[in-house]
Parts: sequence; structure tokens; C-alpha cells
Amino acid sequence: MKRTGFLWLAILILGLSLVIAGCGQAEEKETNSNDTNQEVEAQANNESKEKTTLEIIKERGYMVAGLDDTFAPMGFRDKETNELIGFDIDMGKEIAKRMGIEKIEWQPTAWEGVVQSLKNKNFDVIISGMTITPSRQEQINFSVPYVNQSIVILVQAGNEDIASVEDLKGKVIGTQSGSSGYEAAKDIEGVKEIVQYPQFPQALMDLKIGRTAAVIIDITTAKHFMSEQPDAYKIAGTVQKELYGIGIRKEDTDLKAELDRILNEMKEDGTLKKISIKWFEQDVIPE
Repeated sequence: MKRTGFLWLAILILGLSLVIAGCGQAEEKETNSNDTNQEVEAQANNESKEKTTLEIIKERGYMVAGLDDTFAPMGFRDKETNELIGFDIDMGKEIAKRMGIEKIEWQPTAWEGVVQSLKNKNFDVIISGMTITPSRQEQINFSVPYVNQSIVILVQAGNEDIASVEDLKGKVIGTQSGSSGYEAAKDIEGVKEIVQYPQFPQALMDLKIGRTAAVIIDITTAKHFMSEQPDAYKIAGTVQKELYGIGIRKEDTDLKAELDRILNEMKEDGTLKKISIKWFEQDVIPE
């Protein structure tokens, strides 16, 4: 009887030990689980506190803007100093001042891939006389429009055969690859061929020697080259109206709001009109 009693006591103690050990393991698992949950929550909080592009710009003290540095008179190189000048450059300086940052850092880029470069965060915005188009709006956002312009047909000064879009049927025409001029050219019916160039100056060189019959180009750029070579080119007609805006990534909503605020302010106080008259000799600022 005594042995039996001791046996039962031993079994009871062993059972209690297993129960206690099990509780300890469960408690340890629960603690580990809580620790994991806390780590995940902390990571989520850190992600939610990730700085926006606007916050990064203000912290670093400058904004990086992509541009085509041959797109006169919006942004191009001074022939003597090689410094960037133009409407967008002057506007950018004023934007920086009103944002409370030191400057705009300009980053020349191939225009054909400019939208993807923006999405890849190679720069913060695009400021380069960029036409607001439906296809571009599917990929990026735009600021409020700041220039109201047109896409036109540029021909040799002595050309009397082309006076409208209809006269381009059967002709070889040129434009800049990836530009709004190219988008407009694609919709012109009956053209024989559209030759794409990396930059507009190359397209105008071929037009001048007769390799193409016309160039589809922004009127601002057309007038600039006409002022430099008044006997070389003339505008033969309008293809379509267009508006320029600053290109912004879809997720950068606070940066868009800030740029919209500044551009509207510059419209209201006449600053954009002053810059427009300097570069276009007329007011091309939309209301």
C-alpha cells in the first residue's frame, strides 16, 4: 500500500511538472508573439512617418527639376556663358523663393524618357514647358497650367505649298521624339512619314536643308528660332492649342498643392505676366 501511495504521488508530481512547463512555454510563445506584433506595429509606424517629397525638398534646401535644356525660350543655354536661361528658369527661381528653399537644381534629361525618369525619382518635378496631355495625365499629375500656347506647322520661309494641316498629306514631317508635337503629328491624317529627332534644333536643321517639308513644334520654340533666323522659317498654320504645366508624381499630392498655390499667387500678383512679356513679348498666361 505504501509503494502504491508513493507511486501515485510520483505520478501526481510529474503531471504537475508537465503542466507548469507547458504553461511556461505557452507564456513564452505569447511573449514572443507580443514582441513580434510590437515590432510589426513599430515598422508600420515608421513607414507611416516616411517623409514626403515636399518635406525632403524643404529639408535639403533645393528642388531638383528635369528639363530639356534646348527647349528655347522655356529653358536653354546662353550661347556665350552656357548658363541656363528662359521662361522656366526665371519662373523656377521665383518658385524656389516662395517655397522658402535656396534654389532649383536643373537636371537636363532626354525628353523621350522624361516621364519615366520622374517616376523613377531621378528628379522631383519636370519644369520644361511640358504640355498637359491625356496620355501623360494617366502616368503623372500636373500643376495648374502656367502657359497657354499652340502647336504649329513650321516650314521654310519661301514655302507656298503648305498653309494648313490638310496640306501635309503625302509630306515628310519632323518633330521632337516624345514631345507634344509628336503626339499632335500622329493625329495628322495622310502624312507620308514622321521623322523623330532627339531635340528640336536638329529637326529645324533638316527642315532648313529640305529633308522634311515641315516641323510640328510649339509656337514658343518656333518663334524663338524665327527671331534668330527671320529669313529661314515661317509659321504655316496651327495644329492644336495646348497648356503647359509642371509634371509631378501621382503620390506627391502635398507638393502639387504647394506648387499650385505658388503659381496661382504668381498669376494674381502679375509675376508670371512679367516673365511672359520678357520672353514672349506678350501675355500668354492662362487665367
